[in-house]
Amino acid sequence: MVGLERFFFELMSLIMSFLFSIGAITTPGTADVIRQLNDDANIKFVVTGDPQVCNYNPSREANLVASAQDLMNSQDVLDAFIMAGDIAENGFEAEFNRVYEDLKDVPANNFIVAAGNHDIRLRDFEEAKENVLTFMNAFNDEENHKTQLYYEYDVKGYKFLVIASDEATFEEPFISSEQLQWLNLSLKEYTKNGDPVFVVTHYPLAESHGLPNTWGSANSTPTEPLQEYVRRDSYDFTGSIGEQNNEVYDIISQYENVFFISGHLHTGFGYYTYQTIDAENNVQSINVPSVSIDNKDGQYNNPGTGLYIEVTDDQVICYARDFAEGRFLTTDDFKEAVKVYDIQ
Repeated sequence: MVGLERFFFELMSLIMSFLFSIGAITTPGTADVIRQLNDDANIKFVVTGDPQVCNYNPSREANLVASAQDLMNSQDVLDAFIMAGDIAENGFEAEFNRVYEDLKDVPANNFIVAAGNHDIRLRDFEEAKENVLTFMNAFNDEENHKTQLYYEYDVKGYKFLVIASDEATFEEPFISSEQLQWLNLSLKEYTKNGDPVFVVTHYPLAESHGLPNTWGSANSTPTEPLQEYVRRDSYDFTGSIGEQNNEVYDIISQYENVFFISGHLHTGFGYYTYQTIDAENNVQSINVPSVSIDNKDGQYNNPGTGLYIEVTDDQVICYARDFAEGRFLTTDDFKEAVKVYDIQ
C-alpha cells in the first residue's frame, strides 16, 4: 500500500512538472512581493489553511506550490508560517511528505501547525498524531519540537496557543477537560501584559463566520459585516468546533486581545472572514480561506490565498494576499483587504 501511494505521488510530480513546463500552471508575479509593511512591526507571519494535498487532485498541490514560490520570493524572512489544519486529505504519511517537500524552502523561522479533521479522522489517533507532529517538527529546531497536538509556541515573545482534537473524530473535534484547563491557564498567564495572544485551531466556533450556512454552500454571501458573536445554550454544530464550543467560548472571551484563528470552511475573503467574539475584551475571530481548493461564499474566492499579518506595539494588521498570483488584495477585490485591530 505504501509503495502504491509513493508511485501515485511520483506520478503526480511528473504531471505537475509537465504542466509547469507548458505554462498550464503559472508561477506568482514578483511586482508586489511580500515585504514588511510597517517599520515598527515586532513580528510578521503568514496564515494559510486547508491544503488537503492528495494523489488524485494535482491542482491542489499546484496551488500550494505556487503559494510557496510566492513566499520564497519574499524580501523578508517570516517570523512564523502557520497552517490552520487539514494538511493532508487522507492523513497519509506520503501526503504529509509531499507538503513538506513543497514548503521546506519557505523562509520562516517557525512553523506552527494545527491538526485538522482530515489529518486525523481515517486512522488510529496515535498514528495520526505522529504524522502531524513529525511533519511540523521537521521544519523547526529541536528546542521547538512538540509532543502533543495542543501546545504553546513562542515567537519573539508573542504566544501562539494551538488547540486540536484529543480523539480521531470524523468531523467535529473532541477537546478534553485537560486541554480546556490548559487553554484557560495559558491565556490567564499570557494576557497579563496586554500583548495579543493568538489561539490557532482548525475549527471555528459554532454558528460563527456564517455557519451553518457556509458549510458546503456557495450562495450565502452577506452584504454587511457580521454582528458580534452571541453565546447560546444550544447550536447547530455543523462545520464547527463542536460540543465543547461554549467551554472554548467562555475561556477565550474572558481575556483581552485574544485572536482566534481557524480554517475548515473553505470560505473566500469577504464579510465572513472577520467576526468579533467579545467587543469589550477585544476578542476577535479570523477564518482563513483554503490555500489549495476553490473557495466559496466570499467576495474573493480564488485558491492560493491567505493572510500576511504584522503585529506592532498597539495593532494587529491583517493583509489579504493571493499567494498564487503574488499580490496583496485591494479593496476592489475585498472590501476589508486590510483589517486593522487596535490592541487595548
